Amino acid sequence: MLEELKTLINFHPVTNDQTAVCSLLDYIEAKLAAKGLITERIVHEGIHSLYASTHGQKHAKVMLQGHVDVVPGGESFRIDGDKIYGRGSFDMLFGTASFLAYIEQLENLADYDLSILLTGDEEVGGRKGVYQILSTEGYTCDICILPDGGDHLGAMCIASKGINHFRLRIPGMSHHGSRPWEGDGAGNKTAKLLHDISELFDLGDPYNSTVTISQLEAGTAALNQGPNEAFVGMDIRYKDEQDAERIRAQLDEIFQRYGATIIFEERGRSFALDTENPLVKKFVDMYSHHLGEPVTFMKSHGSSDARHFDEKGIPAILFRPDGGNAHGDGEWLSYSSWQKFHDVLTDYVETTAKQ
Repeated sequence: MLEELKTLINFHPVTNDQTAVCSLLDYIEAKLAAKGLITERIVHEGIHSLYASTHGQKHAKVMLQGHVDVVPGGESFRIDGDKIYGRGSFDMLFGTASFLAYIEQLENLADYDLSILLTGDEEVGGRKGVYQILSTEGYTCDICILPDGGDHLGAMCIASKGINHFRLRIPGMSHHGSRPWEGDGAGNKTAKLLHDISELFDLGDPYNSTVTISQLEAGTAALNQGPNEAFVGMDIRYKDEQDAERIRAQLDEIFQRYGATIIFEERGRSFALDTENPLVKKFVDMYSHHLGEPVTFMKSHGSSDARHFDEKGIPAILFRPDGGNAHGDGEWLSYSSWQKFHDVLTDYVETTAKQ
């Protein structure tokens, strides 16, 4: 697995470099096809994905799913003691390396009702990858294993916040900096709008809905001119669908009050796993047995492609090894923890997908 992960990381498959993503998927497809899996390449609006299955089926008992795209920056593969470093080591090329290692050791693929789905756009929302493939291509499964959640080995992510991204234009009327009454400076107006938006959120509990102002743009190089327009980008994470409705109703009122227009909007629903589902309970029991202690359930502040499976009524199991600094400098993965993760993955697929 270690050499496999090194190879995958060194493709540097950044989301906006779909040439690199495509090359990585070419490499993976060749390996899966050589083992006898039936493969299909899927492209939606320039985003590359790979689907592979044991019988050419569109519905499988178990689907192994992961994204192969990574965010920019970071470093290439290196090892220091138990830690594996490199962009994508923890988020989440280790999952694909585990999938490949598992398939490599199988003797008779005909005995398994199994599929693998690898996509290239999770880091920008997964709308052209998992969402399109489940919604328009008709690929499904009884249960999905998605190693893209959980803070550490022994934790399962059973819920995550939804996402609402906005980019707004706030209109105004330019004026001399010394005579604001002669115009309607978009900068001052935007400051008031942002204050009103911040009042909608209670940040006393990290599991509440949150807002981050991610982009601000107004004015020219002149410091003595009130701008005639401003632009704001924001990232809202809502705790559940009910709170999303509350926030949106109040946002619409604020936007109208300041004459703000939405020039871009994208929304991703929240995710909640049914822990009473028999296939999920089977996984939890097996995971606990491997650990020798109960599994910890957690909620995530971030998001993943699990929400697209949840929307289709497909349970998605989110768990992964110890690691950290996803999207940041020094992203790392524990090698020993990864090996334990792989044992759990192998055991569950063997007892669930094998016919």
